[in-house]
Amino acid sequence: MKLWQKTFIWTLIIVMVAVSSTSIIILKNNYDISIDRQINNTLSEHEYLISNIKNRIITERRKQNAVLLLPSQILDVFRDIMAATDSKEKTTIALYDEEGQVQYHNMMIRISDEFYNAINASKKTHKQIIRSDNRHWLLIGSSISLEQQDYIFISSTDISEIYTIYEEQLEFTKWFTISISLESALFLLVLIKLLMVPLTRLNRATKRIAGGDYSERIQIKGRDELSELAENMNIMADSVEENIMLLSETAENRRQFINNLTHEMKTPLTSILGFADIIRIKRNITSKELSEYSGIIVEEAKRLKNLSGKLMELITVGETNLEFVSISSRELVNQIQLVLKPILDKNDITLMTQCDENILTVDCELFKSMILNLIDNAIKASKSGKTIYLTGTSGLPFSQSFTITVRDEGIGIAAEELNKITEPFYMVDKARSRKAGGAGLGLALCKRIAEIHNADFQISSTLGTGTTITITLTTGDDIHEK
Repeated sequence: MKLWQKTFIWTLIIVMVAVSSTSIIILKNNYDISIDRQINNTLSEHEYLISNIKNRIITERRKQNAVLLLPSQILDVFRDIMAATDSKEKTTIALYDEEGQVQYHNMMIRISDEFYNAINASKKTHKQIIRSDNRHWLLIGSSISLEQQDYIFISSTDISEIYTIYEEQLEFTKWFTISISLESALFLLVLIKLLMVPLTRLNRATKRIAGGDYSERIQIKGRDELSELAENMNIMADSVEENIMLLSETAENRRQFINNLTHEMKTPLTSILGFADIIRIKRNITSKELSEYSGIIVEEAKRLKNLSGKLMELITVGETNLEFVSISSRELVNQIQLVLKPILDKNDITLMTQCDENILTVDCELFKSMILNLIDNAIKASKSGKTIYLTGTSGLPFSQSFTITVRDEGIGIAAEELNKITEPFYMVDKARSRKAGGAGLGLALCKRIAEIHNADFQISSTLGTGTTITITLTTGDDIHEK
């Protein structure tokens, strides 16, 4: 059963119960008031009849100048009174002597022995409502003394009208409740359907999101609970879409990574196997050919070694226990300059350094590896006689930053290539890079090392002018605390 159906049924039940209960309570209260009023009126009439009977007996006794009236004369008084009373159509009476014999009786109903005995035993006024022949009667009985004799006087009043009105009102209440319930049902159905429209939209949108349409968003106006739920669902959809895109991107990068890795390893392996096979098969091989083939095998083996080393660094960097220590920025630059001197001299390239004094908190070997990789890339991109600039600049006072810049005067990189060159195995000029011994892992490794040091890594370049790589470190004792 759907939510709107449950809401409709339970609300309708509550309305029906509330209306019928309220109506019945009001009717019952009116009925009790009517019964109480009728009992009080009948008691008053009962006492009036007794008083009237006694007065008439006294009057009759004086008229006859008798000491006491006889029982037959008392009965005559009863007959005269009942013949003259205005309530004779509703009120009837019965008179019993002390032996329980009926002396006078004009009632249409039979008096039970229990009622008579209760009056006789207590000598007090009793009342009782009985039903006879589909009519209701109110009985009131009292013990009275007439002419020094004890009697039981009972009067009965037809109160069927009260019950008839009560039953008619109950019947009216039943149909009134049904009518109100039907009207309420129609109103509730329309109201609940309108209130459920946002929930229906929310449900449809959620199904589309669950079905893979992560761009779906829920549009619900207002500031109620459903609007808050829709807003939270949109936030969740944003997060899911972002994660899905990230997973898709990661999967695509891994696929491309594996394809590139396979391609990069295939080329040197093919060369190694090919020239090794030539050496193995060729019978008359000269010393020059042997030296040439062996040299190629050695160079290709070096390429494989370099590729595997870079790849291992890229995979494992940051996963080993890093040792962050404080080191002078100038000392770090001097160490790098000393390591690169043979390579710079070999390629006839000048390294110009300028560094402010500052204390850097870094993993020395990892950080030096990043700077060496950047300068190595600059050497490969530069022609003989060119200059590479390595600078270290402290930020403004109290800025707690240190910027390292590597700038070359090489061939540069096209603008459309800048956002790709930090991807593993990506090379702008593949033929030239392979010739220079590159594998396309250098910048990817450098960017990863910068991320580990919480440093900002930026690349700017212009074709034919050169490339500038900027690394901005945050200095301080707590920058590497997690």
